[in-house]
Amino acid sequence: MTTDDRTAPPPAWGPMAAVRASVHSTSMPSEPVIEPVPVSDASLDAQLLALFFDRVPMGVAVFGTDMRLQRCNKTWTAFYAHYMGVPAEYTAPGRHAFELMPGNEDDLVRLFEVALAGQVLRQAAQRIVVDDLETYWDVVFAPLFADGKVVGVVDIITDATDRVLAFRRLEDRISAFTRIAAGMTVDQPLEVTLREVAAAVKRTTAAVGCAVLAWADANADGPVAYVDAAAGDGYPAALVAMWQQVRPAVTDAAALPRLEVHRGFRGGALADERFAVLHGYWRDGGWDDLVVVPLTSQGRGFGELYVFLPDGYRLAEDDEAYLTALADQAAVAVQNASLFGTAAQNATLMERQRLSRELHDSVSQALFSMTLHARAAERHFAAAGLAPDAPAAAEVAKLRELTAGALAEMRALIFELRPGALAEEGFAAALGKQAAAMAAREQLPVEVVAPTERVALAPAVEEHLYRLALEALHNALKHAGASRLRVTITAGDSTVSVVVDDDGIGFDPTVARPGHLGLQTMRDRAAAIGGTLRIDAAPSKGTRVTVVAPTA
Repeated sequence: MTTDDRTAPPPAWGPMAAVRASVHSTSMPSEPVIEPVPVSDASLDAQLLALFFDRVPMGVAVFGTDMRLQRCNKTWTAFYAHYMGVPAEYTAPGRHAFELMPGNEDDLVRLFEVALAGQVLRQAAQRIVVDDLETYWDVVFAPLFADGKVVGVVDIITDATDRVLAFRRLEDRISAFTRIAAGMTVDQPLEVTLREVAAAVKRTTAAVGCAVLAWADANADGPVAYVDAAAGDGYPAALVAMWQQVRPAVTDAAALPRLEVHRGFRGGALADERFAVLHGYWRDGGWDDLVVVPLTSQGRGFGELYVFLPDGYRLAEDDEAYLTALADQAAVAVQNASLFGTAAQNATLMERQRLSRELHDSVSQALFSMTLHARAAERHFAAAGLAPDAPAAAEVAKLRELTAGALAEMRALIFELRPGALAEEGFAAALGKQAAAMAAREQLPVEVVAPTERVALAPAVEEHLYRLALEALHNALKHAGASRLRVTITAGDSTVSVVVDDDGIGFDPTVARPGHLGLQTMRDRAAAIGGTLRIDAAPSKGTRVTVVAPTA
């Protein structure tokens, strides 16, 4: 990027997108301003007061006890001009505080009540919203006295908007890094991680859109594009088609620039037939400039991060560092997926096989033996005439139930550990074993209703449906407070549906839950096999999760 790219400050970010100018602090000019000061014969106190009132980087306003403005300094007026685009007459004496800051009546009453009671109130980052324009101010509200009585209120404010938004942006970016890093440490599909990267860029920068293109994933046949959720369904495929035509893969990271900025890229691309496949998506895209950041790790290129910026936006140095760091994380995610897909799986299969064999030969046999002994003890008690509800008989019955539940749990665990078990028995049988284990452990009914014959499914479909149904069951057990769970598997000519019902407390699926990846992971699993996921839920009305997928 050239030096010219950083000459202008970045425009408003996030909730301040409607600001007419830069969010950089309006309290002081960014460049030195030298003004002549007329010679004064006034007293030193009067000169200090005039200097304080007219020259300090704070807004100062004096109100009467009726909350009407009596006078204000130039800085106070300038704040209104900067954020609201109003003329100086807007802050003319006589205007009520409610007129000056409509929609903030409750906060204003609280501030004025303290000062009118003869007390001083100081508060950092007081939020003021006018016409959906959100600003923050460090405020001092203090009483003015005459003859021992409060006769007015002075309001001293300093613009804290830039500081608050900078902290908010930093927190959002740290949160984005945390979410992406967390996704890389669990069994999360690569597409989930890369879509989160794209969504994080759009959420935490001024980008209109973002896409990640990965070409070095060993689990994919070719390059794959991942975009934020607002993009059209055909957009990823169109990006891949464009890239294959105009931009060859570069595996040597040393040959890649760390960050490229293409000014006016959209206009040129719309006039270039090589980008025709994307013209329909880009014609009304609302962006003009393109930033390309390579995904590199250990000297190798794994893909590219595309950031679409509005015309005139200038990346600050911290923006560049942030995008580069996100691209590095995305590269590690692609590299990890490639390594896990080729080597890690082979390294774990033998260990899983050993564990399943040892658990079967030792713990399972011991649990089975305990179950038999408990049943024999119950028969002896019955033969001796001991009532079933007698303390000793009840304890033995409880022991038998516990060992039976533990045995079901162990069998489900062995099934999970045994390589190829799902392919051998089918996901309906697998769910049946998991349901039995859950029912024994949680002491509530978990029913699986499935066709008597095994449903013929492609291996990938079977795996994702199994994991998706388990996720829905675990969510219900953990959060729903249900008294029963039911899984219904229905096979059609070319599709299969899996429905997970519970009678729990339900929830509002439209409410975002940052940091909770379960529902999004389920959606991604359904999409990965060309299926659809539907969640019907409402508070106090239970939850139904329905996934429909093609059988092949």
